[in-house]
Amino acid sequence: MIFERIVCGVDGSPAGFEALRQAILLRSDPARILAVTVREPVAGRAGAMAGPLAAELRERANATRDTAWEHIRDIPLAEARILDGEPAPSLLATLDRESATLAAVGTHGGGHLAGVILGSVATSLLQQAPCSVLVARGPGEAAWSPTSIVVGMDGSREALVSAVIAAELGERFGATVRTIAAQGGPRVDRPVLREIDEVERVPGHPVGVLVDASRQADLVIVGSRGLRAFEALGSVSERVAHQAQCSVLVVRPEKPQEET
Repeated sequence: MIFERIVCGVDGSPAGFEALRQAILLRSDPARILAVTVREPVAGRAGAMAGPLAAELRERANATRDTAWEHIRDIPLAEARILDGEPAPSLLATLDRESATLAAVGTHGGGHLAGVILGSVATSLLQQAPCSVLVARGPGEAAWSPTSIVVGMDGSREALVSAVIAAELGERFGATVRTIAAQGGPRVDRPVLREIDEVERVPGHPVGVLVDASRQADLVIVGSRGLRAFEALGSVSERVAHQAQCSVLVVRPEKPQEET
């Protein structure tokens, strides 16, 4: 599994803590997990209220970090950290510093920590992160577990890595794995597709096909660069991540290590 170094954005909202819980389940063993709470600056924005607001944000950030630590304290290589700055740039910089293999965020924030909205942060990570990105959605009252997995397959390298990850998770969790090749837009008929067992070819545009499949799944896995039936409409993986009814893992294969 490639998830050996995980950075999770935690903003104090239920969505952020759900992302942390799901990242813990998906991690390699052993794996390093860093829970990051970003405290935005208030200087020059709040006038006379800058001091009290800064104190309130500091208190909330400390409480969020402490709660995150309770989730990960039993993991040997785990840390909860507060960073000062803007959420998306701070998380992206942390991913680079940590050589992260997975970034995890919730679908939205709750307006905590000076209005952090993890929806916009998730979009930034999906577009710019150098590693795979988990966009977590809660399963409701039951604890999340990836027991039903859907893989978007188009024959690209990213999609093939997605299939490998899905197979490993399927074995680990006893999950069902459904591999889908959408048949909308330009025809997808790469030779490698014909070599994969049990690919389900479904009529329709990739976004609609995968979003529909997500209604009966716990996790959708898609490649970051493939699945672009219509380039003008943008990345299918990004749109699936925003529209799916379950958690979405967007896979970027690790870059080969440079020889020294």
